[in-house]
Amino acid sequence: MLLMKKQISHLLIACLLVVLIGSCRPQDYTIEYFPYRTEKSAFWGMMSPKGTPLFEGRFMNPPSISTRGVFLVQEEDGYYAFYTTTEKTRRINEHNYVMAKPFLLSDYTPVLRLGDNSFTIIDIKGNTVATLPDNVADIGFFANGLAPFVTDSIAPRMGYVDTHGQVAIPARYSLATNFVCGVALVEEIIKGIPSVSVIDPKGNTIYTFGNEWQPLATEYSDGLLPIINIRQEIAFLDTHGQVAIPPQEHIHMCMPNNPATIPYTFKAGHCIYSDGMYYGIIDKRGKIVVPAQYLNLYLGEGGLFAAEDRHHNWGCINSQGEVIIPFEHFPGVIKPSITPRCIVMQNEAQRYRLINDKGEVISKPFTNYQAQ
Repeated sequence: MLLMKKQISHLLIACLLVVLIGSCRPQDYTIEYFPYRTEKSAFWGMMSPKGTPLFEGRFMNPPSISTRGVFLVQEEDGYYAFYTTTEKTRRINEHNYVMAKPFLLSDYTPVLRLGDNSFTIIDIKGNTVATLPDNVADIGFFANGLAPFVTDSIAPRMGYVDTHGQVAIPARYSLATNFVCGVALVEEIIKGIPSVSVIDPKGNTIYTFGNEWQPLATEYSDGLLPIINIRQEIAFLDTHGQVAIPPQEHIHMCMPNNPATIPYTFKAGHCIYSDGMYYGIIDKRGKIVVPAQYLNLYLGEGGLFAAEDRHHNWGCINSQGEVIIPFEHFPGVIKPSITPRCIVMQNEAQRYRLINDKGEVISKPFTNYQAQ
């Protein structure tokens, strides 16, 4: 999400859920490597979802995940640098950055180079392609070719720039979220009253929220946005501003027991829902695929879900409810999957292992990891 010097939070207060960046991802988006750490070293390495290390114990701070052959890491001196995921990992350039964001959904990313007063945009090879105006106080990720930015002024406003550094949508919003699924949520203050809308990449308004519906998330996922009305009924809005899934009797509002249990966020055509007490899975028609029966159901990355049954046993299911890892009682926990074909399991010794969708262990044990 956008990291701002001054937080503007009208919309964030109204929204009860926070959706991770990239919930409408390009087809070529895959986690190539993620940071992990073993007992042998306090430093971080990188591992593939197949359990193959790229390198071990190299960085003091955890690198970002790699999705496009490049990852970002904060060096020991406090500055940021980009590295390739080639066999001989190397920096893409020699610049040190005060601020930088990883290449997640685009081959372009904003950076603030040491000694510069203005943000610049670099490509995935490390070349500078544009310089942003001095009044840009911060800028978010590029997604769908646009990145939200905030102005450095007494009354900060937000707009969008393209990958050439040109202002695509002027800074007129009190809040502007990332463009995903080809749309974004923005907030304007009109006559002192916050007004939240869905806009397209040209800044045209697709839908404005009023008294009937309010957004339940800050970004779309799989082309749908959960919305809620005053009667606590939940529906889903499509990217054309139409209610694609009307309220369903079996879908209820809930406060997740765990941050990893994020209901009403679609991935690969399925999402977690709540009947008010337990969790299950629905499809993009709002139909029940897996009835609500779990105490916890961790959001899967395209097909695998970690689940806790009513007896506090943990296991893993796929989006059709088929058991991939049998439910057993153990003091560890199964984490959300990091790809459609593997998950992470923590055992009683607080060590992690990668498990594939056949329930097979595919990695050596590690003691810490980050997959977002």
